[in-house]
Amino acid sequence: MAVARSASRKDDRLELRVEPDRRRLLDLAAKESGMSTSAFVLERATAAAQEVLAKRTTFVLPPEHWDAFVKLLDRPVQPVEGLAAFLAEPTILEPE
Repeated sequence: MAVARSASRKDDRLELRVEPDRRRLLDLAAKESGMSTSAFVLERATAAAQEVLAKRTTFVLPPEHWDAFVKLLDRPVQPVEGLAAFLAEPTILEPE
């Protein structure tokens, strides 16, 4: 999953307390990736956050409900008040 990057100045801080063995692991992985530890942790945490949130938009449909689902998709469009405005709002996955 691609990580959105912003050219804007970074003013917010995120501090973590970490055990020495985890710190060594993160430092080593960052070095192997050619990144600073901060950049590595931020990139990986952001990707994990996007994956968690993306799972909220995926659903699994049991095969016995497929025909009814397709029938609903094929019916004529019915406007929903406020939906266009809602969909025009930026999501938490889009940079500001």
